[in-house]
Amino acid sequence: MNEVFVVKDLEQIKALSSPYRISIIEAFNGEEATAKHISSKIGEPHSKVNYHIKLLAKVGLLKLVKESPKYGVIEKYYQPVAKSFIIDSQVTHNAEEVDKFKSAVFDRINKDFIQNSRSSKIELPSKITYDSNIYLTKHEIKELNQKVAELLEPYHEGKDKAGKIKCSAGIIITPLDKENE
Repeated sequence: MNEVFVVKDLEQIKALSSPYRISIIEAFNGEEATAKHISSKIGEPHSKVNYHIKLLAKVGLLKLVKESPKYGVIEKYYQPVAKSFIIDSQVTHNAEEVDKFKSAVFDRINKDFIQNSRSSKIELPSKITYDSNIYLTKHEIKELNQKVAELLEPYHEGKDKAGKIKCSAGIIITPLDKENE
């Protein structure tokens, strides 16, 4: 599995514009799984999850890694093509779809944050770092995204989960000054 997959195709952006599909990709946790495994994990109907897994595979965001016969049925195991997905900054020919993708990612991060703040089981508070006063060139934006991906890499799915808390992390860099885009 690749560390990062740069999304350049409009069909891939459309597929990632659904918070539901993002939750399916996240449910894999970087491992191979069948639609049945994922449907059990997220508590959704198998047929619905299977439909969306096939769509994600069709556009190249999931890959079929093995087929295994079980009780006369062929189980198909899929896996995400990468741990992280980044939209290529050059994909601006369909701003509406890119905006849908950004909204889906933001909605997912927001949902995780709100669930954390309402949970009595989680002792650690969520942390927000927000600064609207940074100035970056297009090159610096790409460079910062790469640095954040590299910074998070050691904390991705590891073999030893004992004593670790699963967290959601995100960075959103969005130009505020339309003249300097």
